[in-house]
Amino acid sequence: MHYLYLIVTFLFLVVFVTFTAVNLQEVAIDFWPFEYQLSLPFALVLLGSLLLGFLVGSFLMWLRFGAARARARRAEQRAAILERELVELKRTTGALRDGSPRPAEVAGAPKAISQTVPGGH
Repeated sequence: MHYLYLIVTFLFLVVFVTFTAVNLQEVAIDFWPFEYQLSLPFALVLLGSLLLGFLVGSFLMWLRFGAARARARRAEQRAAILERELVELKRTTGALRDGSPRPAEVAGAPKAISQTVPGGH
């Protein structure tokens, strides 16, 4: 796998160097609303434009997936809370199985009285 990486990297390097060597003609870039003009090699202008487009696109995608990252973070926090509650419930039900009194009985709280509704509901 390492050799494949080296081969692909070498091929990209050859293409990049060849493209740069062939396109050394000067190109004038005019910043229209301003009175500023810049003269650079065509290869530099093209590769710089590609790099700028890649960076802007990456930034926009990072912003777009910010909401998904926030949802995932909230879901992880909720899962952690639910896991703590589950551990507490397992510990409580394990204590009840051992014959220890219920927490409401220990605190002296009154027992719930069940009421029946006429008609069987």
